Amino acid sequence: MKPQSYSLCCLQRWFSTKLQRSLNAINLEHLRPEKVLSEKNRKSFIEKFKTRKRPTAEERMNEAAVLVPLSMYKGELGFLYTLRSTKLSSNRGQVSFPGGMYDKEDRNLEETALRETWEELKIPKEKVDVWTSGNVIDKKNLKVLPVFGYIGEIDPEKLQINADEVEEAFFLSLINLCDPSLCRYTQFRDNYTLPVYLGGKHRVWGFTAAITHMVLKALVPDAYKHELVYIRQVLPEKKDKNICQS
Repeated sequence: MKPQSYSLCCLQRWFSTKLQRSLNAINLEHLRPEKVLSEKNRKSFIEKFKTRKRPTAEERMNEAAVLVPLSMYKGELGFLYTLRSTKLSSNRGQVSFPGGMYDKEDRNLEETALRETWEELKIPKEKVDVWTSGNVIDKKNLKVLPVFGYIGEIDPEKLQINADEVEEAFFLSLINLCDPSLCRYTQFRDNYTLPVYLGGKHRVWGFTAAITHMVLKALVPDAYKHELVYIRQVLPEKKDKNICQS
């Protein structure tokens, strides 16, 4: 057990040092609204994030879509998240982006995301400036299309939420999302790692955090430096046991 304690000590110190260096290296200039919303950054994001393959009508029947809503709140840019209602049969009480299943009346999955956003938060599609859609992501037996759009100034507390689907809406700023000291990760036994974001009203994790990570990588690459690393469990040799002693 003693070698494992030293190993944990090493990891804690390594991550602490790495996070502090990354925090000091962040240039908040890259997160200024005028830079993030600039035409140059918009084109760069679309090129990095846009979908490479459009789903066919038949494929869409087993798919869903979510809107990743970039918004402005109290002078800061960030994302609008929802907390799913406890009345729902699946994923109740979990953090998510507004969205839902494709309906045969929807022209495409982009329209699915906009319709669901209206149904959940009463944000009209006319208010959403859709930039692009990402690639379809596999989620168990479901495929989900992330749609990215800017919705302008939003006050989460004043939204007319649908209580049957949404418990509440909350905002998490880009500054907090890019702060390494507020970024964590969950490591799964199936050899993969997903990010976890703190600093907001609720912890953002799981599938929603994975989409957040992909969007941030494309939207603010100069400010977002969080990397997902899978650490294999390795017992150090005895000769290394004093490395982290002080």
